[in-house]
Amino acid sequence: MRTRLLPVLAVLAGTAPALALEVEGRYRASPEADCEAGDGAEGFLRIEDGVFHGLSGTCKMLNPVNVRDMNAQLFDMECEGANPNFQWTERALFMEGAEGGLILAWNGYAFRYERCPEPSETAEAEPVAAEVAPGGEAQPAAD
Repeated sequence: MRTRLLPVLAVLAGTAPALALEVEGRYRASPEADCEAGDGAEGFLRIEDGVFHGLSGTCKMLNPVNVRDMNAQLFDMECEGANPNFQWTERALFMEGAEGGLILAWNGYAFRYERCPEPSETAEAEPVAAEVAPGGEAQPAAD
């Protein structure tokens, strides 16, 4: 029995902890930033596929650690700026805000960012064109 458990424990020890919160998405760096602006617009942070795209560089989010009794995770951040020679490593805490959004804490600094709605959440359904038939009843328009 003991020899059967060792391979299972080895596999479990090598797995990353389950994500405590969903951080992927786009966030306003300031309240004035327009969420309708395209991805190239300034004033936004984006987290996608485990990479934090900030205002002055990008960081790989590595080694997530769940914070006990909080909807939060700590990450090792391997970062580089616009100049590839400018690289650094930091720890960062990502936490869901009490009123939504993201709280991001770096050593000595904490920021709150409002999440932009997903494009599908803001898109309105296009009205269907209709033609009025001679009896006053609306009929779908022919294509």
